Amino acid sequence: MTRRLTFSGIVQGIGFRPCALRLALELGIKGQVKNSGGNAELIICANEQALDEFVQRLVSIFEIKDYQCEELEDIGFDDFKIVHSSKDNKTPFITPDLATCRECEAELHDKNNIRHNHPFISCVNCGPRYTIINTLPYDRENITMADFELCESCKREYTTASDRRCHAQTIACNHCGPTTSITIKEAIDTLLNGEILAIKDIGGYHLACDVNSPDSVKAIRKIKGRDSKPFAVMFSSVDEIEEYCFVNEKERELLLSPARPIVLLEKKKDFDFSVCGDSKYIGAFLPCNPIQIMLLDSISPLVMTSANVSGEPIIIDDDGINKFGVTVLSHNREILTPLDDSIVKVTANRTQFIRRSRGYVPLAIEIDNNAMCDTLCLGGDLKSAFAFHRDKYVFLSQHFGDLENVDVQNAFKNNINRFKGLHGFSIDKVVADKHPAYFSSNLFESDKAVQHHKAHVASVIAEHRLKGCVLGFAFDGTGYGDDGAVWGSEVIFYNGRKFERKEHLEYVKMLASDEVSKNADLALACYLGGNELIDKAISSNINTVLSSSMGRLFDAVSALLDIKHYNTYEGECACALEAVASTAKSEFCLTPTWNPTDILNQIKAANAPKENIALGFHIMIARLICKAANEYRENFDVNKIALSGGVFNNKLLTEAAICMLTEQGFEVYINELVPCGDGGIALGQAFIESMEV
Repeated sequence: MTRRLTFSGIVQGIGFRPCALRLALELGIKGQVKNSGGNAELIICANEQALDEFVQRLVSIFEIKDYQCEELEDIGFDDFKIVHSSKDNKTPFITPDLATCRECEAELHDKNNIRHNHPFISCVNCGPRYTIINTLPYDRENITMADFELCESCKREYTTASDRRCHAQTIACNHCGPTTSITIKEAIDTLLNGEILAIKDIGGYHLACDVNSPDSVKAIRKIKGRDSKPFAVMFSSVDEIEEYCFVNEKERELLLSPARPIVLLEKKKDFDFSVCGDSKYIGAFLPCNPIQIMLLDSISPLVMTSANVSGEPIIIDDDGINKFGVTVLSHNREILTPLDDSIVKVTANRTQFIRRSRGYVPLAIEIDNNAMCDTLCLGGDLKSAFAFHRDKYVFLSQHFGDLENVDVQNAFKNNINRFKGLHGFSIDKVVADKHPAYFSSNLFESDKAVQHHKAHVASVIAEHRLKGCVLGFAFDGTGYGDDGAVWGSEVIFYNGRKFERKEHLEYVKMLASDEVSKNADLALACYLGGNELIDKAISSNINTVLSSSMGRLFDAVSALLDIKHYNTYEGECACALEAVASTAKSEFCLTPTWNPTDILNQIKAANAPKENIALGFHIMIARLICKAANEYRENFDVNKIALSGGVFNNKLLTEAAICMLTEQGFEVYINELVPCGDGGIALGQAFIESMEV
């Protein structure tokens, strides 16, 4: 009996073909396997029992989305082989970049192994994938490793079915692989001398230095133009991380996962103030590639931050990095796609993405709504990320940053074309944010404009595949409203067919200036008055806008309590407010209200320590959410609650809201596959657009 099997899912760059070869040899199956476009295709001769076991074992090992089986006329095969790939037009599921596996790390440290201290050691289970693919199918001639011809030793491993490197496309050794611009020892010496080192990694360059060299840390801040935003810190092991941070089991799993994201962990002890400032968290992560492993073996922990001027894209080429005037550890394997490190944290034992990038992109998210045609969803302008929706899958891009920067705009446009070409997508329909002045909204002629906060709520509904009525809370700094006002504290009711705005903070007149989102004192003055110039501008409606922003209310409370008065980076005042609130011994009770002026006046009149008032403010917002939820449960029989928007990056608020809502019998959902901030907007746009299908 001869059959053709076609598997779709994560089946390329993950060892599917060699695994199929080994299983076929074990089960006495004859035939062939090949990559076909983004899928894997097998033609096999086997009886029914062997076929069933073969398929079941493959499905249990790999992330198979679907497979098809068709009978063919009998073909006589002498054995089972991996044959040359072909192309097809089916939807590909491309493997993200994978951290160095334990076996390769052991070989890296083994003095008797041919890959001892090989800076590019990898196998079928690990190494770069998405960042080095020119085109599909995933074969050596289609990735940047095509420039490096295999030596005889590597060829033997590549063609031996029982070997871990059988058909490992990134295979190389010290004799035939890429080379570094300076030795690892020279790079280590640079760091040990307290100097800055630029390192070419998987998705771009990092700037690194010893955490105990505050002068170098400050020099990196000067290079990047980054005054106070905390730096991520790379450690050699979880044990070392636990010297500085509290780590629970879920956080440990994330740290050790193949994606190797930065995980925001609560501080146990701190570094010099120049590293993390007054943040209550350390962004900790582990090495994800051989170069990082070897560096951290000799000096750890290290400040490790993306090599770019703040607001600009991460640098991926030598010309870009040389302008910084620091020692450079480069190599001659080309990077095709820029990828920042992903950032996550654990909230209420759930994973929250701050930034979804390396290790997760371009994994698809399956939703219930099918797209009738290939749809490009452009997201928003802040923390930009686009998506393509085909069939029931939404493929999100990596994080790019804010589209006010021309270089970020170019990276965004270029990667739409690359993403489209690599996956074989077309652009049959375009969906954008409703903001008429967004760069992303004007990049293409859009077929549909989706309101920002409705997209936030829809992103939660989409990823959790929720049915029926849902009450969503979309809290953030800004989003263009259906009425032209600045929205940001929206209660959105979804009845299974449409999204309706039901509640929000009462509108306040604010200056229509970007400075309001940075200067917390300016925001406070818009709420409470007391500044003659601002009062006059507001009373005369000179360059003002109506706002229901929850983000600005957090800023105003921070300023009123004299905690922090200016955002040198997005959310800085709110983070400081949360940090102070987390130190409170008790809560100063505030009355829940949708009137922001009343909230601020309650705080102004409060006679209590600022940390107790800060905690009381967080708890009051959580109670406000619960109050609205109970009203809508009573009136509309809704029991599912969705929380989204950048304000819910606030762990204290989010955990308080989840706890209160759960205790009252609600089912509570947050974004766990995409960021709750604007990096998840494209997913919501895809869901809303495909509702009409």
